[in-house]
Amino acid sequence: MYQSFGPIMENYDFFICPTTNVPAVSAEHDPTASDFTIESVVVDAEYGWVLTHQFNMLHNCPVMAVPSGKASTGVPTGNQIVGRTFDDVGVFEAAFAYESALGGWYKITSERP
Repeated sequence: MYQSFGPIMENYDFFICPTTNVPAVSAEHDPTASDFTIESVVVDAEYGWVLTHQFNMLHNCPVMAVPSGKASTGVPTGNQIVGRTFDDVGVFEAAFAYESALGGWYKITSERP
């Protein structure tokens, strides 16, 4: 994966994407199920809803998860900031800039997860 993604990142400072493509799965979620769907589309029950594992495999590209808000159910949601090869400092700086632009994470106690 890195052979494709690494060169793309040379043209961009960061890649921003969600951490999951659904706010949550049920506590009874079966990662071996063959009928797991998202918006009526059958997806892999183990990896079809999680968007972090790709970047766990792309260990040359640092990544940091940051809060993005809450789903309509009240479940906290998040985004990932993926940086260029070995640019850990850049990812920390981007996350700090994002947090600063929002005015801080969860300053209001009732908004905390």
